[in-house]
Amino acid sequence: RLDLCGAMSALAGPSAVLRRRPDGSASETPGDDRMSSSGARLDEGQTLRSSDGASSSAADDVDGAEASRAAVRGQPDANPAKAPPGPRVSTPTGPPGVPKPRVSRNADPTRLRVCAVTWNMCNRKFPGDLAPMLAPLREDDGGMRCDVLVVGLQEAPALDGFVELLLDALGGDDAFVHLASVSLEPGGWIRMDAFARRELLPLVRDVRRDAVSCGLGNVIGNKGAVGVSFEYAGARMCFLNAHLAAHAENVERRNADYHRIVKTMFAPRGRDEEKRKGLLKKAGKVKKNAVAPAPAFAEDAPSDSPIDSTRPTPSTPKFGGVFKRKGWSAADGFDVCVFLGDLNYRVEGNRRAVDVLLERGMLDVMRANDQLRIERNAGRAFAGWSEGALAFPPTYKVDRGTFDTYDTSKKQRVPSWTDRVMWRTAGGGAVTCPDGADVYTSAKGVLTSDHLPVVARIEARVRGARDAALGDGTHARPRARAGMCAVM
Repeated sequence: RLDLCGAMSALAGPSAVLRRRPDGSASETPGDDRMSSSGARLDEGQTLRSSDGASSSAADDVDGAEASRAAVRGQPDANPAKAPPGPRVSTPTGPPGVPKPRVSRNADPTRLRVCAVTWNMCNRKFPGDLAPMLAPLREDDGGMRCDVLVVGLQEAPALDGFVELLLDALGGDDAFVHLASVSLEPGGWIRMDAFARRELLPLVRDVRRDAVSCGLGNVIGNKGAVGVSFEYAGARMCFLNAHLAAHAENVERRNADYHRIVKTMFAPRGRDEEKRKGLLKKAGKVKKNAVAPAPAFAEDAPSDSPIDSTRPTPSTPKFGGVFKRKGWSAADGFDVCVFLGDLNYRVEGNRRAVDVLLERGMLDVMRANDQLRIERNAGRAFAGWSEGALAFPPTYKVDRGTFDTYDTSKKQRVPSWTDRVMWRTAGGGAVTCPDGADVYTSAKGVLTSDHLPVVARIEARVRGARDAALGDGTHARPRARAGMCAVM
């Protein structure tokens, strides 16, 4: 006779599969027994099928989990998840003897504090203490409210010891891990370093780098951008550090540099480009006007391929008919993309008038004449990007050693917000960000250059990060979307 209460209790408990011991007693099945998500045991060769008809074997799921763990440890993945191109960087695991980091139970992985610093160094050596540069990110108790930090430099000199000083300012190796460095060659004047909080390292995988030159003939590395991308709990994140064309009258050149960067950075190329062309040709035989958009997570060329910063900007394919194919853009190809750097957009006006506005604190008038704001509102560049409020004084051009004395040379350059941090999220993606920045200001304690560093902090929300943290720390992008429907 069935005990109903006992049956209901068993259904409410954990889905443990019991098997008979030789002595006749029951024991829990070891972890290598295969079970479905509902707790049912899978027989050899049995597969799981989703509502859309896609199927995957339990062995495939185990292989995928092992591949994800291998990716977190920095080992090669036998079946890597699809990702935008760019040479891969092995994810750091810490020095030998240090236990493997795990996500703290007290941490909230869905809340990711993304911090960015942009600084034009004017080819001057950095100070011996970089804590003042990160001062806007510190709380009153001295704690660092930061989970991911990227530092973008322009006109950078030799940077021996720079990463070590940044780690010291962040709290040392025990608190943060250096994920990657990338610089634009030749010259190395444009550089970016990415860091992540150590306890969140198990959620980071597939770190990649890329660079694009916008200098003379798209060859010289004095203008252009560098990029770092990675997955955090399955969400694709991209960071771009750029130095655009100089001088107030070169607005169109700056716009052109922006479009070259977002169309070229991490764009599919190599074997995937040939595959994509083949698919387009095949699709054209079925239906002429129906052409799929560019893949956001495309399989890349070999991971050991060098960065070619001088490659031409990919052209957008053109087709007849009503539907047009949208080409690749780093602005749309990631769940979140952060664009920072010396963008060189100026404030329209003469020096005497702008000095009067600064003396009277009329920053709203200056913001209305900011070239970047004008171009963004007109849709010619940075359309759809978000930025914090420009509530701090301009960061260019100051006399070195000061933070509020603007260019006293014969050139008398107009004070402007040339150094900016902007971001954009994909509609319906895994990351959501507020319209404004939690922190957006200049670091007035670093006075070695004619630019002041600009610091920003964005409070991002990452969907699915909590589930990844409660697991083994890995979160591979699913191969198929599963669904279940019950009808009574």
